[in-house]
Amino acid sequence: MIKIPAFQNADYRHLWAGAAFNQQGMSGEQVVLGLLIFQVTESTAWVGIMLAVYFLPFFVFGIVSGAVADRLDRRSLLRRIEALIIANMMILVVLLAMNLAALWIILTFALTSGTLRALHQPARMSYAYDIVGGDQVVQGLGLLNLGSRTGQLIGALTAGAMMERFGGSAAILVLAISHGVALIFFLRLRTAGKAAMNKHAPMRQNIAEFTTELRKNRVLLMLLAVTASVEIFGFSFATALPELATTRLNLGADGLGMLHAARAVGGMAAGLALTFMAAFHRRGLAYIGVIFVFGASLMLLSFASSLAVTLAAVAIVAIAAAASDILTQSMMQLAVPNELRGRAMGVWVLAVGFGPVGHLEMGSLAASIGVGAALFANGAALLIIGVIVVIATPRLRQL
Repeated sequence: MIKIPAFQNADYRHLWAGAAFNQQGMSGEQVVLGLLIFQVTESTAWVGIMLAVYFLPFFVFGIVSGAVADRLDRRSLLRRIEALIIANMMILVVLLAMNLAALWIILTFALTSGTLRALHQPARMSYAYDIVGGDQVVQGLGLLNLGSRTGQLIGALTAGAMMERFGGSAAILVLAISHGVALIFFLRLRTAGKAAMNKHAPMRQNIAEFTTELRKNRVLLMLLAVTASVEIFGFSFATALPELATTRLNLGADGLGMLHAARAVGGMAAGLALTFMAAFHRRGLAYIGVIFVFGASLMLLSFASSLAVTLAAVAIVAIAAAASDILTQSMMQLAVPNELRGRAMGVWVLAVGFGPVGHLEMGSLAASIGVGAALFANGAALLIIGVIVVIATPRLRQL
């Protein structure tokens, strides 16, 4: 029987379960919001705008969110953010039930939710490192990603089915309940973790120290630049999913939920693979390979016309996307001193914050040349980025 060291720790099990239910809510709300926006505007460009608004706080609060994760007790931070997410969702539930959710209200909800999730990410990932330590960070983050993607699978299918049958209000309510379960698991976290910091500096000092580190740490800067580029041209494929489901495949909320579920299944596969890669050291080389797979799979998705092929293509895209996340999260945390790990995850959030550029680009490109051509163009851009990384960043191959 295979033993997973991280799962021997009760706090890791609670973090894993809490993350799974948290991501169930995040995945589900993206299904609901994407379809609401597309139904109101009948425009992929507006879906791109909504996702840009959703991920804008990742850019604006990237460094700050990391500094907060290093300043406060990460367990307490996870609990507070979860409670605020529930409150935000319940407000939208009421507005949707009263038919008061205009376009600007949906965008406001997306902005608020994105802000809370931007704060949640560094705390969750750095706390996972606190528990498992540096030697097991890839496996620990891979397993955490597996739990998160499992939640995303359930959330996407549940949200799609609930919205199709009972409307957006009921779908968001179910997702709020998922966050309530996540809060219960986070309340059960007991220890700070073996790699946790003993001292917490003031926020201003945290930000000043990390600004200095970012200026002199070339590895971290390189990872920031490459991750941001992949975020722009790779992860923006989510903008195209509502149009693929409704226009190309002639499906409704259930169909969009299936596409997001395939995305979650691909992420689960990546998390599972990296979880069981013991003594995994060639992270940089693997990351370069992931960039090429990411680009090629987007090009495959651009031609997919049947449900089966589309689901398969989305799953492959998601494998590359999840592997990219896990590898960059681990490399960034290992590239800085222990007391800066929360802020390193703030840099990762900052890189993710470049996503709005990609969502706007994908939305406008799909509106002008078609969704298939837009996906193909972004896939080609990733292949070019992969070639540039191979030639221009030899240090990345050695990480």
